[in-house]
Amino acid sequence: MAEWTRIDGTLADGLRMRLYLAEHEGTLWSAALEDDLHRTSEEEFVRRLGKHAQWVRRESRGISEALGRAAAEVCEYFSGRRLSFDLPIEFRGTPFQLRVWEELLRIPFGATCSYSEIAETIGQPTACRAVGNANGKNRLPLVIPCHRVLAASGKLGGFTGGIGLKRRLLDHERAVLGKRNAA
Repeated sequence: MAEWTRIDGTLADGLRMRLYLAEHEGTLWSAALEDDLHRTSEEEFVRRLGKHAQWVRRESRGISEALGRAAAEVCEYFSGRRLSFDLPIEFRGTPFQLRVWEELLRIPFGATCSYSEIAETIGQPTACRAVGNANGKNRLPLVIPCHRVLAASGKLGGFTGGIGLKRRLLDHERAVLGKRNAA
């Protein structure tokens, strides 16, 4: 089975956020973020999924267990009730990319680290640019939180969905943590 869905929500800033999410044979396969300033069309998302499978769009009814669980967890993230994801992921990449993505999963909600810190942690201290390239190949943004990686200077660096989208996700996480700490 190869299917995808669209999840709409609102972040802490009160503005709309959308995530397209696909699963293949019970594991998450791909995702793409969108908001009003950083558009990704449904057609573009499906084109990026590739032709190795027949992709079917599902609404909330008839959705697979894996996609339903992922949709619920993403909605919880959007609303500030979820700080991490516990989902079946299909990693597809080089051994180096897999090491980078596994390290990204260790970055806590609301925290950031630099490309150079990731490179050092995986034992390749001179591979900062390669870490950035691996981030750019991440097919599951948000779930594998590449938005939490910054340049060594503290600047945002790059993000497949656009720097504005990266800033919104980081601001959302800070706002959620601020509300939790104030409570």
